[in-house]
Amino acid sequence: MSSSSALDIAILCVAICLFVSFLVATVKRLTVLGHVTGILTSLGFVVSGLIGLFHPSTYVSIGHGAFAFTTLSFRMNAVAGFFVLLIGIVGLFAAVYGIGYVREYNDRKSASLLVSGVLIFIATMVSVVLAGNVFTFLVSWECMSVVSFLLVIYEHEQREVQRAGFIYVVMTHIGTVFLTISFLILAYYSNSFSFQNMDAIQMPIGMKTLVFLFALIGFGTKAGLVPLHIWLPRAHPVAPSHVSALMSGVMIKMAMYGFILVVFQYLKSGPIWWGVLVACVGAVTALLGILHALGQRDQKRMLAYSSIENMGIIFMGLGVSLILMSLHEPTLATFALLASLVHAFNHALFKSLLFLGAGAVLSTTHTKDMDRLGGIIRSMPWTAAFTLVGALSICAMPPFNGFIGEWMLFQSVFGLATSAHDPWVNVFAVLIIGALTMTGALVAMAFVRSFGTTFLALPRSEYAQKAHEVDVSMRIGMAGLAGLCILTGVFSSRLFEMFGHTVQEITGAQLAKNPMGLAFYNLGSTSAHLSILPVLFTSVAALILLWLVIRLGGRRISTVREETWACGGTLTPMMTYTASGYSKPIRIAFQKIIRPSRTLDRTEGSFYFPAKYAYISKVSSFAEVYMYQPVVQAVLRTARIVRGIQNGQVQSYLAYLFITLIVVLLLVK
Repeated sequence: MSSSSALDIAILCVAICLFVSFLVATVKRLTVLGHVTGILTSLGFVVSGLIGLFHPSTYVSIGHGAFAFTTLSFRMNAVAGFFVLLIGIVGLFAAVYGIGYVREYNDRKSASLLVSGVLIFIATMVSVVLAGNVFTFLVSWECMSVVSFLLVIYEHEQREVQRAGFIYVVMTHIGTVFLTISFLILAYYSNSFSFQNMDAIQMPIGMKTLVFLFALIGFGTKAGLVPLHIWLPRAHPVAPSHVSALMSGVMIKMAMYGFILVVFQYLKSGPIWWGVLVACVGAVTALLGILHALGQRDQKRMLAYSSIENMGIIFMGLGVSLILMSLHEPTLATFALLASLVHAFNHALFKSLLFLGAGAVLSTTHTKDMDRLGGIIRSMPWTAAFTLVGALSICAMPPFNGFIGEWMLFQSVFGLATSAHDPWVNVFAVLIIGALTMTGALVAMAFVRSFGTTFLALPRSEYAQKAHEVDVSMRIGMAGLAGLCILTGVFSSRLFEMFGHTVQEITGAQLAKNPMGLAFYNLGSTSAHLSILPVLFTSVAALILLWLVIRLGGRRISTVREETWACGGTLTPMMTYTASGYSKPIRIAFQKIIRPSRTLDRTEGSFYFPAKYAYISKVSSFAEVYMYQPVVQAVLRTARIVRGIQNGQVQSYLAYLFITLIVVLLLVK
């Protein structure tokens, strides 16, 4: 097998997805065919990605258009193989999960359109990473954006969904404008639209910087980097849950792929401030993302903010890699890039799992409000177990896969902090370590809150009391991702060998061993072993020791059990800790940043004898308040002025023509 075979398999699967999606959209009875096609083609993408990871690049042109730059060109290499593998794995389990999940829509929506849309969505994402020239990339990127927009507004009857779709489509097209300009500049200096000819591009530093900034804005918009993130916490929660899993687990990684393609492969390296800027943006994104996640009651919105936080962590790693490249530390730079890829792969697995788990809860309780849930672990034990695996993974608890990527990121930044360069670089690295540490602590708090208030304690509403376990296909979808979260955490050395080929293709440097010398793995050895097993055994031994200490120490303490005093009233489940109550200290501590607000309105009864109140608590986005709202207000003021000019009177329009004619005559005089 070669990369040519991998490319053939991938293109064939893309073609099948597109063809079957058309059939399913036109003939509703073929919905089952859509599910089967989604599973089989995703398996094909997994096989294609695995083959592509180990073979040199291959190009193929499909067809020529009316102009030279309108040729459809595709390629397969180790970088594309990595992302095709990612799409295939998440797409496979999302397709299995979708069999049971779309039944919820049978009575009120067209499930065939949803199944058809998911197939096209997967195909366009694969097409993005297989693109071999600018035209193919931008067409695939635009198709991916449009299809994801249509999936976001699938339940377009709701006003919240309409607004989310509008903001998403506006932001994604703003990003596409910046991407188009950056690719056109690259094409101008390489004298070609083919990616093959951009590898050895020579450009003035000023133009390289312009391309870098445009790529950061364009891909950063899709990745959800602060302050370009405002579409993500709106769009991801309102989409169907398996679509949310694909968007949060895979689609935003397309931005990572594009950024690596442009900045690492074509621009190679730049001044040190490039990396500093990317790392700072990543750190701010990570901290603000998780702070806002802690302020959410909507479970899917909380996960969406968590995705912003994880993309911030990934871009922190990319920024550190760029800094090390500019300091001529190729081995450490390659290791930092590998850490980012590993974390991106892991995030795709556990975030997709968490979205599928949230979708399972939503499908049976019909609420995303964590304050109204609670106690459903008894009625949904499988879903609770799979969600717990996802929560432990995202909290970077060993031996789950989230630990590996974050530990490698810490090692990369330690490498920067201890490097013998400018002391300010070392100070900056320490600040990044602080940001990573604080982010990790807040993530643990966010997911203890999410899991505890959703699954533990007592049901706080009728919604939670009516919960029941979801059907087999949805459980299989979650079980597959949960199993991979554990397997890739415990036996990750083989994954590192595969991804080592990817980073070698990007940077040209080969990692023979861990540059930090912390005995984590050895890429150059086929008999490499992951030292996480000793970490696991140590952790288990520590837990046993802790249990023994508590057990022995507890015997000396007398315990008196009495009922909790409820001020003379009756205890109810609503008195237990809610998600809002759990995160209140964080909202108070960071109120200058996340700007929480509360309103209490009397809805029934008189002023002196109120019968019912409505309490509304919300968290405002820092970027929206200080950046977007002033711009929107300025645009509206300008629009009102322009509207006054267009008054509908013929005399006014004749006067405008007369004034324009005079100005033109003066100019040509």
